[in-house]
Amino acid sequence: MKTNFKGIKSHLIEFIIVTAGVLIALLLSNIKENNQARRYYNKSIETINNEIETNYNSLKENIEGHMNLLDTINKYTTNHITISELIVNKGGGLSSTILSNSGLEFYKKNQLNSIDFEIMSELIRIENTTKLINTKMEKLMDFLYPNLFVDSEESKKLVVAQINNLLNSETQLMQQYENFMDRYIVKEKEKEKLHTIE
Repeated sequence: MKTNFKGIKSHLIEFIIVTAGVLIALLLSNIKENNQARRYYNKSIETINNEIETNYNSLKENIEGHMNLLDTINKYTTNHITISELIVNKGGGLSSTILSNSGLEFYKKNQLNSIDFEIMSELIRIENTTKLINTKMEKLMDFLYPNLFVDSEESKKLVVAQINNLLNSETQLMQQYENFMDRYIVKEKEKEKLHTIE
């Protein structure tokens, strides 16, 4: 009887040791996965913040260029100058900002429990406005190509209307960037300052 109990006791001890080892391995694996998920989340937020700041600065320059171009076209609307001359020679050209939204795609790949849905909805609004700007720019270019060498007042007014339409969306996107930076980027920088002080 005692030998049976010793055998059971030794098997029980072995079972407890193996179970504890498996549980410790699972715990370490879980900690590792959580750390990887946290690093991925932090990296995606950092990418988004950098992207937003870069896009904001590019868009700001582009808006200034479009406003200058509008002033130039309005100044020479009644003159017999072609649209091409106005845009290229007098207005400094027409530029399109290439805005990157890869941070959103990066962010979407986070684990579902890591996603801040307010950030996600802000990023989706930004992405939709960016697509709208691209569409408006394409429509402007579609109008400009066949009318580059036209010098009529009506054509110039149509260009002004289309650039104003484009500027409305660009200004809306600037506001979205500013709101995002105020809400999330400033908070992140404040958190970083607190962590360095501690």
